[in-house]
Amino acid sequence: MTRKMQDDDLGRLAQGIAAGLSCREIAANLGVSPATAIRWTKRCGLVSQRSRRLAPETRAALRRALREGAAPAEAATRFGVSPRTAARLVDPREAEARRRRLLDEIAVGAPLDEAAARAGVSGVTAGRWARHAGIAIPGRRRDVEALALSAMEDGMGAAEAAARFALTPAVVARLVRRARLSPERLQRREALFAALDSGLSCRKAAAALDMPVATAIRWARRRRTQPQA
Repeated sequence: MTRKMQDDDLGRLAQGIAAGLSCREIAANLGVSPATAIRWTKRCGLVSQRSRRLAPETRAALRRALREGAAPAEAATRFGVSPRTAARLVDPREAEARRRRLLDEIAVGAPLDEAAARAGVSGVTAGRWARHAGIAIPGRRRDVEALALSAMEDGMGAAEAAARFALTPAVVARLVRRARLSPERLQRREALFAALDSGLSCRKAAAALDMPVATAIRWARRRRTQPQA
């Protein structure tokens, strides 16, 4: 049975919308269904900030600020939208330019947070771009070890990995004992790559080697992103 809206519900509904919550989040706080929260919102003449469409002039101003170098989080705060909305309006060419600037800054020795600030992106985005580019970030031991593990999985020797990623022999030895570097697993990877090179799709190659399709796709995708020697 649908519950009727009480005066207390109206106050909490208005407070939730003023705080920027979505109707689904407000519904959870009120103990009603999202459909009920949406119906109450419309009945009271309120508009959820999450569902409100951007006015054309606001959208244009937001895009202009992003083109001029404002980070999505900064632009979102300035124009009263969510960071996700601002990120969706970033020009892909501008995003690529920011990524290149970030990687260039890191390459000349800038710390990750400073490189992120100069490129106009968040630290999370900066870390993700750096990891995808195979760059070891000083001070992030877990990230460095993950990069070394991936490099050895792709054929790099333990001594070379230790030198490249500034890891101690003990740490590298611990990584070598990981199941990801077992000879059987590496042989399966090589067999998969050989099957793919012969023209088979990931699905057919996975079936031939009796491995999960998702694993074959992940390995093939990582292989494509590896820098060519």
